[in-house]
Amino acid sequence: MFEQPIDLTKLPGKDSIFRRKFANGSTLLTYPNPTSPAVYFRGYLPVGSLSDPVGKTGLSNFAAAMLSTGTRQHDFRHLHLAIESCGASVSISSGSLSTVFHGNCLKEDLPLILRLLLEMLSEPAFPPDHFLRVKSQLLTMIKILSQNTQEMSSQVFDRLYYRDHPYSLPSVGYAHTITAITPEDLQAFHETYFGPNGMVFAISGGIEPEQASELFDQIFSTWHPKNQVTQANLPAFQPPSQAMREHVTINGKSQTDLLIGTNAPVTMSQDYQVCSLGNNILGQFGMMGRIGEAVREQSGLAYFAGSSLEAGLGPTCWKVAAGVNPVNLEKTIQKIKDELARYLDEPVKATELDDVKSQALGQLPLSLETNAGIVQLLLSLQRYHLSLDYLRKLPDLLAGITAEDILECSRRYWDLDKLVIASAGRSL
Repeated sequence: MFEQPIDLTKLPGKDSIFRRKFANGSTLLTYPNPTSPAVYFRGYLPVGSLSDPVGKTGLSNFAAAMLSTGTRQHDFRHLHLAIESCGASVSISSGSLSTVFHGNCLKEDLPLILRLLLEMLSEPAFPPDHFLRVKSQLLTMIKILSQNTQEMSSQVFDRLYYRDHPYSLPSVGYAHTITAITPEDLQAFHETYFGPNGMVFAISGGIEPEQASELFDQIFSTWHPKNQVTQANLPAFQPPSQAMREHVTINGKSQTDLLIGTNAPVTMSQDYQVCSLGNNILGQFGMMGRIGEAVREQSGLAYFAGSSLEAGLGPTCWKVAAGVNPVNLEKTIQKIKDELARYLDEPVKATELDDVKSQALGQLPLSLETNAGIVQLLLSLQRYHLSLDYLRKLPDLLAGITAEDILECSRRYWDLDKLVIASAGRSL
């Protein structure tokens, strides 16, 4: 019988999470952690590879990589000397929908680090010597990834599953598109899309929310670009209507990476919560759930095997992944299909359901033991438009989910006649 393992009233909620929206369109969320002398921050600007021009795939990622190479006020050396001299760190990267930044520092150094971060986001210099260096690094990374079976199986899966949707393209770009990018492209991209409107910023650590809000307002309220363009909305998407399969040959590899997937429910929807518990039973809990037990432990067909229910804005996937000896690829695919059929044939066991419910709630305090974990929660609440009391309502939500709910919900997404299968490794 499922029992509540923790006192969730002690978790972050609307009475302890501070949220404020500023006049320039940015939003700040903070949660205090008085026992910590350090402060961790994370946030994002609403611009990513979705805004890459045709023929310039990877431009957003290139631009994000260049933001740390110098500003109009600090060259590369002096910028990083200022950050590192106080033991702080700042990183910037790009994804499909966002340019993400994060860092940590001592409370007393937060004003300096936030000012430097603002410089990096709003006043990048795009120095020519670093442009050539970063371009070379990106081209080298793409070449290395082309020999990585896990990365290539993922790229093939995305191309098959998403087809003409922007998510079918790798954020890092291709060699020919990176080669085509110029310094003028980076400057124009930044001037068009970068600005505070839509920025979300989260802070946790040894600073009171009101103090963090005052500091953020003092520094970031000065950012008012004139013509920030809003990133386009994601286009409509329809999951594949038929089965698809493709293999990428990468000779000389001892392992083949395999992905088998289908469409997933909208992240943080009711279906998502139900299927998340089901996914834990299918391919996460213990030694990677039923999939891991059947494919790896009992049959010895894979080095690893498990499932994942992706989270994100827009369409996402529900996948089974495995790393196998190339000679076992077909047997592994069939074994996974057999296990999926069993999962969709009858309700999960009561003991399995109780175990994953307890695990889901038991992990919450652990995930919030660090400032980084708290900040990740704050951003998720904002990104998915969740109540600030979401964690406190979670026990009742989970308690009401039944084995029959999981079976019915999973059947809405897994159609074994329409699986997308991608693999990469030695030739078949």
